[in-house]
Amino acid sequence: KTLDALLLVADLYKDTIKANPLRPAAGTVIEARVDKGEGAVVTILVQTGTLRINDPLVVNGEIYGKVRAMKNYKGENLKIAPPSCPVRILGFKVAPAVGDVLDVGGADTAEEIDLKEKRTRATGAERRVAATSSETEEGEQKKILNLVIKADTLGSLEAIIGSLDKIKHDEVGARVVGKGLGNITADDVAKAVTTHGIIFGFNVASAPIAQNMIQDKNIQFLQFSVIYNLLDFVKAELKKMLNPEKIVTELGKLRVAALFRTEKNSMVVGGRVESGKLQKDAKLRVKRGGETIGAGKLAQLQSGKQNVNEVPEGSECGLQFEGKLKLEVGDVLEAYKEEEKEKKLVLG
Repeated sequence: KTLDALLLVADLYKDTIKANPLRPAAGTVIEARVDKGEGAVVTILVQTGTLRINDPLVVNGEIYGKVRAMKNYKGENLKIAPPSCPVRILGFKVAPAVGDVLDVGGADTAEEIDLKEKRTRATGAERRVAATSSETEEGEQKKILNLVIKADTLGSLEAIIGSLDKIKHDEVGARVVGKGLGNITADDVAKAVTTHGIIFGFNVASAPIAQNMIQDKNIQFLQFSVIYNLLDFVKAELKKMLNPEKIVTELGKLRVAALFRTEKNSMVVGGRVESGKLQKDAKLRVKRGGETIGAGKLAQLQSGKQNVNEVPEGSECGLQFEGKLKLEVGDVLEAYKEEEKEKKLVLG
Protein backbone atom coordinates (compact mmCIF):
# COMPACT_ATOMS: atom_id res chain seq x y z
CA LYS A 1 0.00 0.00 0.00
CA THR A 2 2.82 2.40 0.83
CA LEU A 3 4.55 1.66 -2.48
CA ASP A 4 1.29 2.14 -4.39
CA ALA A 5 0.79 5.51 -2.69
CA LEU A 6 4.34 6.60 -3.55
CA LEU A 7 3.93 5.56 -7.16
CA LEU A 8 0.62 7.42 -7.37
CA VAL A 9 2.14 10.62 -5.94
CA ALA A 10 5.13 10.30 -8.25
CA ASP A 11 2.85 9.91 -11.24
CA LEU A 12 0.62 12.85 -10.29
CA TYR A 13 3.53 15.20 -9.65
CA LYS A 14 6.04 13.83 -12.14
CA ASP A 15 6.59 17.27 -13.61
CA THR A 16 7.47 18.91 -10.27
CA ILE A 17 9.01 16.15 -8.17
CA LYS A 18 12.29 15.55 -9.91
CA ALA A 19 15.88 15.17 -8.83
CA ASN A 20 18.50 16.52 -11.18
CA PRO A 21 21.25 13.87 -11.55
CA LEU A 22 23.49 16.33 -13.41
CA ARG A 23 24.02 18.80 -10.59
CA PRO A 24 26.50 18.40 -7.68
CA ALA A 25 25.18 16.00 -5.06
CA ALA A 26 23.22 17.04 -2.01
CA GLY A 27 21.95 14.70 0.68
CA THR A 28 21.37 14.07 4.38
CA VAL A 29 23.57 12.28 6.91
CA ILE A 30 21.53 9.35 8.19
CA GLU A 31 24.29 7.59 10.15
CA ALA A 32 27.78 8.50 11.30
CA ARG A 33 30.27 6.50 13.31
CA VAL A 34 34.01 6.17 13.84
CA ASP A 35 35.64 2.85 12.96
CA LYS A 36 39.04 2.02 14.42
CA GLY A 37 40.36 0.88 11.06
CA GLU A 38 38.48 3.03 8.56
CA GLY A 39 38.05 6.24 10.54
CA ALA A 40 34.85 8.23 10.10
CA VAL A 41 32.23 6.14 8.27
CA VAL A 42 29.22 8.19 7.17
CA THR A 43 26.04 7.08 5.45
CA ILE A 44 24.42 9.67 3.19
CA LEU A 45 21.05 9.55 1.45
CA VAL A 46 21.64 11.34 -1.85
CA GLN A 47 18.54 13.43 -2.48
CA THR A 48 19.58 15.23 -5.65
CA GLY A 49 22.59 15.31 -7.94
CA THR A 50 25.20 12.59 -8.33
CA LEU A 51 28.01 11.94 -5.88
CA ARG A 52 31.36 10.83 -7.33
CA ILE A 53 34.74 9.65 -6.10
CA ASN A 54 36.99 12.62 -5.15
CA ASP A 55 34.00 14.98 -4.70
CA PRO A 56 34.54 17.44 -1.81
CA LEU A 57 32.54 16.61 1.31
CA VAL A 58 30.93 19.94 2.25
CA VAL A 59 28.83 20.07 5.43
CA ASN A 60 27.59 23.29 7.06
CA GLY A 61 29.87 25.41 4.86
CA GLU A 62 33.01 23.46 5.78
CA ILE A 63 35.00 20.94 3.75
CA TYR A 64 35.28 17.75 5.80
CA GLY A 65 37.45 15.95 3.24
CA LYS A 66 36.79 14.26 -0.09
CA VAL A 67 35.15 11.01 -1.17
CA ARG A 68 37.81 8.28 -1.05
CA ALA A 69 35.45 5.32 -1.37
CA MET A 70 31.73 4.58 -1.55
CA LYS A 71 29.78 1.41 -0.87
CA ASN A 72 26.13 0.48 -1.28
CA TYR A 73 23.97 -1.43 1.19
CA LYS A 74 25.46 -4.72 -0.06
CA GLY A 75 29.00 -3.53 0.66
CA GLU A 76 29.80 -3.24 -3.04
CA ASN A 77 32.14 -0.46 -4.16
CA LEU A 78 30.57 2.38 -6.14
CA LYS A 79 32.06 5.07 -8.35
CA ILE A 80 28.90 7.18 -8.53
CA ALA A 81 25.81 7.53 -6.30
CA PRO A 82 22.72 8.90 -8.09
CA PRO A 83 19.62 10.51 -6.47
CA SER A 84 17.72 8.44 -3.86
CA CYS A 85 20.78 6.25 -3.29
CA PRO A 86 21.91 5.57 0.28
CA VAL A 87 25.69 5.28 0.25
CA ARG A 88 28.39 4.63 2.87
CA ILE A 89 31.28 7.06 2.43
CA LEU A 90 34.91 6.98 3.51
CA GLY A 91 36.85 10.22 3.40
CA PHE A 92 35.45 12.36 6.20
CA LYS A 93 38.26 13.68 8.42
CA VAL A 94 35.79 13.91 11.29
CA ALA A 95 32.27 12.53 11.54
CA PRO A 96 29.39 15.01 11.08
CA ALA A 97 26.14 14.76 13.05
CA VAL A 98 23.09 12.79 11.99
CA GLY A 99 20.78 15.16 10.15
CA ASP A 100 23.57 17.35 8.76
CA VAL A 101 23.28 18.18 5.06
CA LEU A 102 25.99 17.35 2.54
CA ASP A 103 26.15 19.90 -0.31
CA VAL A 104 28.95 19.32 -2.80
CA GLY A 105 27.86 22.39 -4.75
CA GLY A 106 28.89 24.67 -1.90
CA ALA A 107 32.59 23.83 -2.22
CA ASP A 108 33.53 27.15 -3.88
CA THR A 109 32.54 29.21 -0.83
CA ALA A 110 33.31 26.60 1.84
CA GLU A 111 36.30 26.71 4.18
CA GLU A 112 38.59 23.86 5.19
CA ILE A 113 37.48 22.33 8.45
CA ASP A 114 39.47 23.20 11.58
CA LEU A 115 40.31 19.67 12.71
CA LYS A 116 41.94 20.70 15.97
CA GLU A 117 38.91 22.75 17.03
CA LYS A 118 36.46 20.01 16.01
CA ARG A 119 38.37 17.29 17.84
CA THR A 120 38.81 19.44 20.94
CA ARG A 121 35.08 20.09 20.99
CA ALA A 122 34.33 16.42 20.51
CA THR A 123 36.75 15.42 23.30
CA GLY A 124 35.22 17.98 25.64
CA ALA A 125 31.77 16.69 24.83
CA GLU A 126 32.82 13.13 25.65
CA ARG A 127 34.28 14.27 28.96
CA ARG A 128 31.10 16.01 29.92
CA VAL A 129 29.05 13.02 28.86
CA ALA A 130 31.10 10.57 30.91
CA ALA A 131 30.37 12.43 34.14
CA THR A 132 27.59 11.10 36.36
CA SER A 133 26.45 14.62 37.10
CA SER A 134 26.59 17.79 35.06
CA GLU A 135 27.23 21.44 35.73
CA THR A 136 24.66 23.88 34.44
CA GLU A 137 25.63 27.12 32.74
CA GLU A 138 25.30 28.84 36.10
CA GLY A 139 27.82 26.42 37.62
CA GLU A 140 25.26 24.61 39.74
CA GLN A 141 25.14 20.83 39.93
CA LYS A 142 22.15 19.06 38.43
CA LYS A 143 21.34 15.40 37.93
CA ILE A 144 21.45 14.22 34.33
CA LEU A 145 19.75 11.26 32.65
CA ASN A 146 21.97 10.18 29.73
CA LEU A 147 20.21 8.68 26.71
CA VAL A 148 21.30 6.80 23.59
CA ILE A 149 18.53 7.00 20.98
CA LYS A 150 18.19 5.05 17.74
CA ALA A 151 15.19 5.43 15.44
CA ASP A 152 13.91 4.02 12.16
CA THR A 153 13.63 7.37 10.37
CA LEU A 154 15.34 10.75 10.54
CA GLY A 155 11.96 12.44 11.07
CA SER A 156 11.22 10.34 14.14
CA LEU A 157 14.70 10.91 15.54
CA GLU A 158 14.43 14.69 15.09
CA ALA A 159 10.96 14.73 16.69
CA ILE A 160 12.18 12.78 19.73
CA ILE A 161 15.27 14.93 20.24
CA GLY A 162 13.28 18.13 19.70
CA SER A 163 10.75 17.06 22.36
CA LEU A 164 13.51 16.14 24.82
CA ASP A 165 15.14 19.55 24.33
CA LYS A 166 11.93 21.15 25.62
CA ILE A 167 12.22 19.36 28.98
CA LYS A 168 13.73 22.05 31.21
CA HIS A 169 14.23 21.83 34.99
CA ASP A 170 16.62 23.40 37.48
CA GLU A 171 17.55 20.15 39.25
CA VAL A 172 17.34 17.40 36.63
CA GLY A 173 17.69 17.06 32.88
CA ALA A 174 17.95 14.61 29.97
CA ARG A 175 20.95 14.59 27.64
CA VAL A 176 21.23 12.71 24.35
CA VAL A 177 24.76 11.26 24.35
CA GLY A 178 24.28 9.10 21.27
CA LYS A 179 21.86 9.06 18.36
CA GLY A 180 21.41 7.55 14.94
CA LEU A 181 19.24 5.58 12.57
CA GLY A 182 18.85 1.81 12.42
CA ASN A 183 19.22 -1.03 14.89
CA ILE A 184 21.20 -0.80 18.13
CA THR A 185 24.88 -1.55 17.55
CA ALA A 186 27.81 -2.50 19.75
CA ASP A 187 29.02 1.12 19.57
CA ASP A 188 25.69 2.30 20.98
CA VAL A 189 25.97 -0.11 23.90
CA ALA A 190 29.56 0.94 24.56
CA LYS A 191 28.47 4.58 24.71
CA ALA A 192 25.68 3.69 27.14
CA VAL A 193 28.17 1.83 29.34
CA THR A 194 30.60 4.77 29.36
CA THR A 195 27.93 7.34 30.22
CA HIS A 196 25.77 5.15 32.51
CA GLY A 197 22.97 5.81 30.03
CA ILE A 198 19.73 4.19 28.91
CA ILE A 199 19.27 2.94 25.34
CA PHE A 200 16.02 3.78 23.57
CA GLY A 201 15.03 2.03 20.35
CA PHE A 202 12.21 3.67 18.41
CA ASN A 203 10.76 1.12 15.99
CA VAL A 204 14.16 -0.59 15.85
CA ALA A 205 15.67 -3.70 17.43
CA SER A 206 19.18 -4.58 18.55
CA ALA A 207 21.81 -6.46 16.60
CA PRO A 208 22.72 -9.88 18.10
CA ILE A 209 26.16 -8.69 19.26
CA ALA A 210 24.63 -5.58 20.81
CA GLN A 211 21.95 -7.66 22.55
CA ASN A 212 24.60 -9.88 24.14
CA MET A 213 26.49 -6.79 25.32
CA ILE A 214 23.29 -5.30 26.76
CA GLN A 215 22.74 -8.44 28.82
CA ASP A 216 26.38 -8.78 29.88
CA LYS A 217 26.71 -5.13 30.92
CA ASN A 218 23.20 -5.00 32.44
CA ILE A 219 22.28 -1.94 30.37
CA GLN A 220 18.69 -0.75 30.32
CA PHE A 221 17.29 -1.07 26.78
CA LEU A 222 13.74 0.04 26.06
CA GLN A 223 11.79 -0.12 22.81
CA PHE A 224 9.02 2.30 21.86
CA SER A 225 6.72 2.84 18.91
CA VAL A 226 4.93 5.95 20.24
CA ILE A 227 6.90 9.12 20.98
CA TYR A 228 4.61 10.20 23.84
CA ASN A 229 5.27 6.92 25.66
CA LEU A 230 9.01 7.50 25.36
CA LEU A 231 8.69 11.04 26.70
CA ASP A 232 6.45 9.90 29.57
CA PHE A 233 9.10 7.36 30.59
CA VAL A 234 11.83 10.02 30.56
CA LYS A 235 9.70 12.36 32.70
CA ALA A 236 8.98 9.56 35.17
CA GLU A 237 12.72 8.81 35.48
CA LEU A 238 13.54 12.47 35.99
CA LYS A 239 10.89 12.67 38.71
CA LYS A 240 12.60 9.80 40.56
CA MET A 241 15.86 11.76 40.47
CA LEU A 242 14.40 14.78 42.27
CA ASN A 243 15.44 15.20 45.89
CA PRO A 244 12.34 15.25 48.13
CA GLU A 245 11.33 18.59 49.57
CA LYS A 246 11.95 18.91 53.32
CA ILE A 247 9.20 20.62 55.31
CA VAL A 248 10.21 21.85 58.77
CA THR A 249 7.49 22.62 61.33
CA GLU A 250 8.63 24.56 64.41
CA LEU A 251 6.98 23.31 67.61
CA GLY A 252 8.28 25.12 70.68
CA LYS A 253 11.18 26.05 73.00
CA LEU A 254 12.33 24.86 76.42
CA ARG A 255 15.06 26.40 78.57
CA VAL A 256 17.06 23.82 80.56
CA ALA A 257 16.76 24.49 84.31
CA ALA A 258 18.13 21.24 85.79
CA LEU A 259 20.32 18.26 84.85
CA PHE A 260 19.13 14.97 86.34
CA ARG A 261 21.06 12.15 84.68
CA THR A 262 23.88 11.92 82.16
CA GLU A 263 24.68 8.81 80.13
CA LYS A 264 26.92 8.15 77.12
CA ASN A 265 24.56 9.37 74.39
CA SER A 266 21.64 10.75 76.37
CA MET A 267 20.70 13.05 79.22
CA VAL A 268 17.63 13.57 81.38
CA VAL A 269 16.97 17.27 81.99
CA GLY A 270 14.17 19.48 83.25
CA GLY A 271 12.86 22.89 82.33
CA ARG A 272 9.95 25.10 81.38
CA VAL A 273 8.30 25.33 77.96
CA GLU A 274 8.73 29.01 77.09
CA SER A 275 6.76 28.98 73.82
CA GLY A 276 4.74 26.63 71.66
CA LYS A 277 4.78 23.02 72.78
CA LEU A 278 7.05 20.00 73.03
CA GLN A 279 6.21 16.67 71.44
CA LYS A 280 7.70 13.22 71.92
CA ASP A 281 10.06 12.13 69.12
CA ALA A 282 10.56 15.72 67.97
CA LYS A 283 13.99 16.81 66.72
CA LEU A 284 15.89 19.30 68.86
CA ARG A 285 18.29 22.14 68.12
CA VAL A 286 20.52 23.12 71.00
CA LYS A 287 21.31 26.82 71.42
CA ARG A 288 23.80 28.26 73.85
CA GLY A 289 24.35 31.98 74.08
CA GLY A 290 22.14 32.49 71.04
CA GLU A 291 24.25 30.19 68.82
CA THR A 292 23.24 26.73 67.60
CA ILE A 293 25.85 24.28 68.94
CA GLY A 294 24.30 20.90 68.20
CA ALA A 295 21.23 18.76 67.69
CA GLY A 296 19.45 15.78 69.16
CA LYS A 297 16.13 14.04 69.63
CA LEU A 298 13.41 14.25 72.27
CA ALA A 299 13.13 10.54 73.12
CA GLN A 300 10.88 10.70 76.19
CA LEU A 301 8.71 13.38 77.79
CA GLN A 302 7.36 13.52 81.37
CA SER A 303 4.97 15.84 83.13
CA GLY A 304 3.95 15.27 86.78
CA LYS A 305 6.07 12.07 86.82
CA GLN A 306 3.94 10.63 84.02
CA ASN A 307 5.02 9.84 80.47
CA VAL A 308 3.19 12.12 78.06
CA ASN A 309 3.28 12.80 74.32
CA GLU A 310 2.95 16.57 74.52
CA VAL A 311 3.61 19.44 76.95
CA PRO A 312 2.09 22.90 76.30
CA GLU A 313 3.57 26.39 76.77
CA GLY A 314 4.08 27.49 80.38
CA SER A 315 4.36 23.95 81.77
CA GLU A 316 7.35 22.40 83.48
CA CYS A 317 8.51 18.97 82.36
CA GLY A 318 11.36 16.52 82.18
CA LEU A 319 12.70 15.02 79.02
CA GLN A 320 15.24 12.54 77.74
CA PHE A 321 17.61 14.14 75.27
CA GLU A 322 19.32 11.77 72.84
CA GLY A 323 22.56 13.04 71.36
CA LYS A 324 26.32 13.25 71.90
CA LEU A 325 26.23 16.87 73.09
CA LYS A 326 26.42 17.52 76.85
CA LEU A 327 23.69 19.99 77.84
CA GLU A 328 24.16 22.75 80.38
CA VAL A 329 21.75 24.74 82.52
CA GLY A 330 20.53 27.72 80.48
CA ASP A 331 20.66 25.92 77.13
CA VAL A 332 17.59 26.44 74.91
CA LEU A 333 16.10 23.40 73.17
CA GLU A 334 14.12 24.21 70.01
CA ALA A 335 11.74 21.39 69.08
CA TYR A 336 10.68 20.84 65.47
CA LYS A 337 9.36 18.16 63.11
CA GLU A 338 10.81 17.46 59.69
CA GLU A 339 8.85 15.77 56.92
CA GLU A 340 9.76 14.88 53.35
CA LYS A 341 7.36 15.68 50.53
CA GLU A 342 7.74 14.29 47.04
CA LYS A 343 8.45 17.03 44.54
CA LYS A 344 6.42 17.39 41.37
CA LEU A 345 8.24 17.60 38.06
CA VAL A 346 7.19 21.06 36.91
CA LEU A 347 8.83 21.63 33.54
CA GLY A 348 9.86 25.06 32.32
